[in-house]
Amino acid sequence: MQNLKLNPNLLTVPTYIGGKPIEEAQEEYGLTDVVKLGSNENPLGPSPLAIAAFQAALKDAHRYPGVADRRLRQKLATYYNASLGTGFTEQNFLLGNGLGDILRMIAHAFLFDGGESIYCNPTFPLYPIFSKMFGATPIAVPHDNFRYNLRAIADAITERTRVIFICNPNNPTGTIVTRAEIAAFMLRVPPSVIVVFDESYCHFVDDPNFPNAIEYVQEARDHVLVLRGFSKIYGLANLRVGYALGTRAMIEYLAHAQIVFNTGDPILYAAAAALDDDAHLQATQRLVRTEREFLYQGLTELDLSFVPSQTNFVLLINLPRDPQALTQALLRRGVIVRPMGGFAMSDAIRVTVGRHEENEKFLRAMREVLKAK
Repeated sequence: MQNLKLNPNLLTVPTYIGGKPIEEAQEEYGLTDVVKLGSNENPLGPSPLAIAAFQAALKDAHRYPGVADRRLRQKLATYYNASLGTGFTEQNFLLGNGLGDILRMIAHAFLFDGGESIYCNPTFPLYPIFSKMFGATPIAVPHDNFRYNLRAIADAITERTRVIFICNPNNPTGTIVTRAEIAAFMLRVPPSVIVVFDESYCHFVDDPNFPNAIEYVQEARDHVLVLRGFSKIYGLANLRVGYALGTRAMIEYLAHAQIVFNTGDPILYAAAAALDDDAHLQATQRLVRTEREFLYQGLTELDLSFVPSQTNFVLLINLPRDPQALTQALLRRGVIVRPMGGFAMSDAIRVTVGRHEENEKFLRAMREVLKAK
């Protein structure tokens, strides 16, 4: 390697470490019964309609991707036009291999030649990772009681600012910023700065004050992008489908950073079918809301502190044990949770809202761990 010319930007990029797979935990600890509550996955799995569409499309797996990309974008336009009264077309949408791919495109398109990005810690770590990958300087501002600190972000804007990442609801805290807060914030953002609203968990929100960031795209603001995907509420995390919603001009430019054939037709047909299954979406929402309250009650009985969430996960804070030791102790009992060191929170863990029996197993395991100290 010493004889090679290396990219200095890549040398500053930490490796993203995902949640531990069930199979790895089984092999590492000799377990058979393991529940995974570390990666915010849909506990009900994918829609049967999505599975059927995926399987039907496999007969053409020997072909390169065809019209599925355009058809999904058309379907997304129809979906938003029907629900929000928008006038979108397929040209308002860009598809990616998960939202990580969309974030990479944004960084590639705007974070070059010494620019800066701004975000609020703790949040999704791919924002600073992609910023560094393309040679930009990521600027982190502190949170405000586990909520995105929009005033601090606005104060941090300079002539070098290119992109602002707003995760709403925020991962890993589960909190939101409100419509009024976003409106006040947007008044302070110059049109030369891209505002990226990452709304991966928006379908779990039941707070009426949650903003509709899509309104800014409707107002033809080229510097606004709304990101959503199919990993969470639609249960297609393994198929990797995310999308950006923006003005036609923005999407046309951003497409220059899109990798050719970045996903396949079976995956895109599955995503399109998932949009049709309202019953599955609503069942997921009901389960998450009910079981989130069950987790709140159990955590309170264990005298554990947590941040009230608008998502399908709960952040545990002020832990009585070292988070890494706690995570390992839970693993030995067949429960996977996520320590938050990679999210700039070394003193916290995040637990996904699972099915009732999974949540019961987690609470039993946590009770045993706390008694054993």
